[in-house]
Amino acid sequence: KRSLIKNDAVLCGKYISPLPSMAQDNDPQSNTRQRYVIGATHEFKSTPLTSTEVTEELRSRTYELAPNLWDEGVVNKITNGVRMQSNRGAFGRMPIIGQYISDAAESELNHEHMWLFTGLSSRGLIYHAVFGRWLANAVLHDNETLLQNEFKEFDWWRRKQKK
Repeated sequence: KRSLIKNDAVLCGKYISPLPSMAQDNDPQSNTRQRYVIGATHEFKSTPLTSTEVTEELRSRTYELAPNLWDEGVVNKITNGVRMQSNRGAFGRMPIIGQYISDAAESELNHEHMWLFTGLSSRGLIYHAVFGRWLANAVLHDNETLLQNEFKEFDWWRRKQKK
């Protein structure tokens, strides 16, 4: 069985995406195997899936796309995190992006240079570079208005937070 995946990412509810090579200077003699990231599970329970359950779920959902990854590959590591869910608006799910300013002076979250970038949902693999460029520009210039120039509704989450 050959994989449908070579150096292209596949996005279809689940994803398979090649990772950058770890070989030094792209040495063709290197024993470094191509690495991929496969994901993601969506768990809406209080107890997370075990590593075995994660592997089984992802295999069952992506095997037909890339059987050789599962037949010949090795699971190197499993990562987890919390997914922020943003609101769905006229343009779909909009990211939570911008400078975070806490009202609580003693809060651990009170930091004068804290910026947020999350809530892209599954479209993050597609749109992360565009929003990332806009955010980097705003951070480098310490000017959140630059975000607004690119994305008028960037602070939807802040306006909702104040209500």
